[in-house]
Amino acid sequence: MASDMPAESDAGGLENKAESTEAPMAEADSAANQADSASDKAAADTDSVRPAGGGTLATEADGFNRKVVYRGTVTMEVDDFGAAYRSLQNAIYQSGGYILAFSDNRSPDETGAVYTIKVPADGFMPFLDRLEKIENALFERQLKGTDVTEEYVDLEARLKARQMVEARLIGFMDKAARADDLLRFSEQLGAVQEEIERIKGRIRYLDQNVAFSTIELRLYQPLTPAASALAAQKPLFGRMGAALETSTETLLLVMQALLVFVAGALPVLILFAVVGTSFLWLYRRRRRLQPFATGSFGTAAITGGRTSAADARQAGETPPAHEAPPAGEEDR
Repeated sequence: MASDMPAESDAGGLENKAESTEAPMAEADSAANQADSASDKAAADTDSVRPAGGGTLATEADGFNRKVVYRGTVTMEVDDFGAAYRSLQNAIYQSGGYILAFSDNRSPDETGAVYTIKVPADGFMPFLDRLEKIENALFERQLKGTDVTEEYVDLEARLKARQMVEARLIGFMDKAARADDLLRFSEQLGAVQEEIERIKGRIRYLDQNVAFSTIELRLYQPLTPAASALAAQKPLFGRMGAALETSTETLLLVMQALLVFVAGALPVLILFAVVGTSFLWLYRRRRRLQPFATGSFGTAAITGGRTSAADARQAGETPPAHEAPPAGEEDR
């Protein structure tokens, strides 16, 4: 009996430890469930207070601040693009806005630009009125509002609930006695804090878009054929410089093509030069040797004929018929 008592006490101690470890985990899960239920309740409350849609911009009504993101698309045709642009800058400055993006477009048919403008939400309609007052030949606008009140309220409720879970997990970590419990609470705390940061980032994004409305503006000036030709024509010195630049580029291209041709034909030219030089040397050598050979044989034959005829006359003999006396000797 005595041996059984320690075993039972040890088992009871283990069970108490397990219960003490599982209790904080259960409380953390309960807090997470409460967070989800609070989020759903906030969304339901948002649906219950949503007013019917109307043709005007949403404002604070019945003490409830609605969150609406406004966007506008405006197209303006003007007769003087420069003057219209200066008026646009003044309108943006007076509305407290700024240009977020800009793209320029210049062609023979028109001169224009596209602007992405951010203005405070309370100055959205006044800014559109200022745009309409700019001298124009065509003015088109489209307005759109996106109600993000439900999402905003839901995010706030989720944020508060997750912050409660974060505080409880931090308290459990302070009371944890075992390393594995501390590690488990730390992992859960990291996941909760990551979700809190995501919710805060989304809330900041909505706040910024609600506070500043966005307007896409296309401003352009059509060009007549005469204006297009005048805009395309360059000054005299500009045309002279362009002509000089064109001729210089052409000359450079010709020289480059010639150098490429010479570089490609250089091996063939070297071969032809070696073969031609060899043939020329042989030809000149043969021409130099040919007169010496012909002159030696002819001189010997003539000298031999004259000597034999002279010897025959000195001996009183008649020279042979084929050895006729040289011209002039018969007269003697």
